[in-house]
Amino acid sequence: MVSSPGSTSLPRLGLIVSKRCGPAVTRNRIKRRLRAAADIVELQPGTDYVIIASSQCAVTPFDRLTGWIARAVEAGND
Repeated sequence: MVSSPGSTSLPRLGLIVSKRCGPAVTRNRIKRRLRAAADIVELQPGTDYVIIASSQCAVTPFDRLTGWIARAVEAGND
């Protein structure tokens, strides 16, 4: 995950899910799971986040996916 100061006061999230991750159904599932996980994690206001997904995101347990995002957000705050 990459983060940088944003232009708005709200956090923004961008997802990159390439065709290497699978067919459209799988890519859309990955996007839904990442958005739901990001909703649980407290993103910093005024920050833009970009997540580059891998095919692993489709089958990883949801709590682990949420943990990955939470650790990336914490690392970005340091």
